[in-house]
Amino acid sequence: MSNESYLIGIDAGTTGCKTVIFTEDGKPVGMDYREYPSLFPQPGWIEQSYDDIIPPLVESCRVAINKSQIDRKKIKGLAFSSQAPLLTMLDEEGFLMRDFVSWQDLRGAPYIPQLREAYGADKFYAETGDPLNTNSAAPKWAWLRDNEPGNFERARWLLSEQEYLLKLWGAEDYWTDLSSASREGMLNVDTMEWSKDVHDLVGLPLEKRAKISTTPGQVVGEITGDIALRAGLPDGVPLSIGGHDQNCSTFGGGAVKGGDTVMVMGTFGSCYVVMDEPKRDPARKLVVKPNHGMGNWTIEAFSNTSASAFRWFRDTFSDLETAAGLAVGIDPYEFMTRQASQSTIGANGVTFLPYLAGAAGARQNSGARANLFGMSLSTTKADVVRAVLEGICFEMKDIINAQKAAGIDIETIRLVGGAAKSPVWSQMLADALGHPIEILANDQAGCLGAAMYAGVGVGVYDSCEEAAERAVAVSSRYEPDTTKAREYDSAFETFVESYEALEGKLF
Repeated sequence: MSNESYLIGIDAGTTGCKTVIFTEDGKPVGMDYREYPSLFPQPGWIEQSYDDIIPPLVESCRVAINKSQIDRKKIKGLAFSSQAPLLTMLDEEGFLMRDFVSWQDLRGAPYIPQLREAYGADKFYAETGDPLNTNSAAPKWAWLRDNEPGNFERARWLLSEQEYLLKLWGAEDYWTDLSSASREGMLNVDTMEWSKDVHDLVGLPLEKRAKISTTPGQVVGEITGDIALRAGLPDGVPLSIGGHDQNCSTFGGGAVKGGDTVMVMGTFGSCYVVMDEPKRDPARKLVVKPNHGMGNWTIEAFSNTSASAFRWFRDTFSDLETAAGLAVGIDPYEFMTRQASQSTIGANGVTFLPYLAGAAGARQNSGARANLFGMSLSTTKADVVRAVLEGICFEMKDIINAQKAAGIDIETIRLVGGAAKSPVWSQMLADALGHPIEILANDQAGCLGAAMYAGVGVGVYDSCEEAAERAVAVSSRYEPDTTKAREYDSAFETFVESYEALEGKLF
């Protein structure tokens, strides 16, 4: 261990940040996590502030390094796994002009039909690989253009989180990576360049945008001075371009070659399938993005809340489980999944639609809202908890069905994110989806992916493929129980029918 060098991955997530210190072989030796809030100025508006989300990143890095007790001089590089799009407006001096606008924010929804009509929905998708929905940046930029014209015109830089964090920590210019840029839905995914026509559509000058790097882990500066001191780093640690948090999670899950499939179930959810060619979905439901650093592409669809719907349930209805967990040192989610195990497949008739921030993925409905159906006097809390877990699984099944309809083959799925920590939930996913679920030896895939990008950038690994081979390993596997397939299929049909009964009526 004394001759080992270290890589740092920082996940600047939506609901919290995490720093993990890794060995070159992907072993975590120090970690720190801290939650932070979002702001909700109006219904459907979701923002985050500098004071809430940036200082914890620095603190989490310092604490993780202290916990690791490593020789700081052996830290070879650092990179970020970041949200996107997290809209960031900076003035000429590089200061924030307003709070960040979250990818979950819905205020751009009314602009979606306008943009589709003006540009052509088929043309927009063919060029950007983005279906143009509430997760996309273009509708949000259009809202800011019309509702905050002073800020929009005065802004020198119109960015997302990756490029802002890099500059803040020492980058010599504003840089972004292919995965973060394409996640905005304003990149030509074939030429790997910003689409001038899409930017003109929204009124964004290209000179206000970050430079796009196609080189995985490109070193763009060194971490020095005050930021290094506060982050617990020695002066001069190389700073690499990382990636969008979902791409970091898929890279940390080993998704480097065609056919590899990683399902992310954290604050945000998705199922990513690697493709050797940038196929498009004829139904325009699936997002096509460059698989940054691998020379191929991924095709995916989203869940806006995914496992964070389970966190919402914990925070809103499970005070007892949370208190008990703190008292005895057990994760409250463990208590909750034990409760779910006491119910039956189909949750004794209770169905949960998990659309707490609208429906993306296979449904594409920003007006959709979460609902619980089928409760009676005999309904128990175990039924409701199970319904929440199943509802999140069924939204992922919706996504997989959309991928299969587009001609995408899926076999074994590697699961990363909070859901992967639960054996109950992992087996439920295998049974409900009908696919084997693999769990990784390292459950910090997002941070690992960022650290692996840094490792490629500084030469610890010769390529992304070598990084995945050395640092990613599978620890367990859940096979689907075929005897339960009919019951899950029936519960899924009820899930779909419940949504369709409300679509066009309540949302």
